[in-house]
Amino acid sequence: MSVQKRSRPVSWKTNLAALWFAQVGTTLGFSFTFPFYPLFFEELGGLTTERAAFWAGLSGWAFGLGMGLSSPIWGVLGDRFGRKLNVLRALFLGGIFLTLSGFSQTPLQLMASRFVIGATSGVVPTIMALVAAETPRERLSFAAGIIQSGLFAGIALGPFLGGVIYDAWGIQAAFIATGVVLWSSAVIVVLLVREDFHPAESSLGVTQPLITLWQLSTSRLMLPLYGIVFLILASHLIIQPAIPGLVGVVKGVPPSGTDSGIVFALGGIASAVSSVAMGWLAPKIGLRRIFIVGTVLAAFASLVPYFANDYVTLAAGFAAIALFSGGLSGLVNGLIALRTPSGQHGAAFGSAQLAHAAGVALGPLAGGAMVVTWGLRSVFLLEVAAFVLVLVVIVALMGSRGGRNE
Repeated sequence: MSVQKRSRPVSWKTNLAALWFAQVGTTLGFSFTFPFYPLFFEELGGLTTERAAFWAGLSGWAFGLGMGLSSPIWGVLGDRFGRKLNVLRALFLGGIFLTLSGFSQTPLQLMASRFVIGATSGVVPTIMALVAAETPRERLSFAAGIIQSGLFAGIALGPFLGGVIYDAWGIQAAFIATGVVLWSSAVIVVLLVREDFHPAESSLGVTQPLITLWQLSTSRLMLPLYGIVFLILASHLIIQPAIPGLVGVVKGVPPSGTDSGIVFALGGIASAVSSVAMGWLAPKIGLRRIFIVGTVLAAFASLVPYFANDYVTLAAGFAAIALFSGGLSGLVNGLIALRTPSGQHGAAFGSAQLAHAAGVALGPLAGGAMVVTWGLRSVFLLEVAAFVLVLVVIVALMGSRGGRNE
């Protein structure tokens, strides 16, 4: 009976632009602190560089555990009550608990705060779910790549700015700045993002959303993609606990937040370039070829920082790894969006966040354990092995027709 289905039109392009800025702000804020947890633990506990790297890896596991336990539930609630509201929930709570983390007095308190942050934030999948729900199907891959580039733009700037803040004003200032940036991103979402939300039948009731979540998580279409999400992220994060300490080794001075931030910033820039380039090349040469070439080159690039004896070579090697592997995550997100039934994007990306959480938990933990057992440089050998495993899974799970049709 109603001629007009929407009170006001929703522009997917306006939403995409606003959510890109929100994504930049979100990852910018998180990156103020995330790469520097080894330095934070060293400062709070008077730990050695190797022990601080292990604690940083352990805190990454706690963060991933909290994220893994909660993100599917947040995704289901987003499908039921609205994905914009879910994005605002993630930004608001993430800002609160990250700010409070800056007042930790012991390494154990800082690690516990990481679990709470993981359980209450989860901004990236909520933004992707909102983008996927409001974007025309034929533009989903493009939109996923744009959002991924926003993530890497924030990662590129965040470590450098966070390192400067840490060196100038200390640990609390870096965490407070993170909270302010996340709340500013929430303001952008409130003012500019619109959602034409109609809950799907699969999101109603008590048991049906859980059944839908289980079906998505275990389907033959989605499960391989979740496995690739886990492997790619774990490959990236294996080396992060070692970077601040290794920067100090090659420079011959105690590690600083600024020096480490420059390395992470170069990696973020390279990843943003990778995301755009791979998104442009995928329709032309196929997803499967992009994945294979990217993982092979990333594995070889991982050997550069392993042999690096100076700061420039270390930074260049880290950037090369990001250049060859950074865009792979955006391609996987695009495939997830394409394969998700209408009205279930929150559950789909909530399940993807479970795989993401496993990578966040196990990647830094494995890297921290490697540092304590075999030294700082050993993480790059583990990363080579991880990329080889990514290659094997991709070849096994993506058919020879793999990318072109999607």
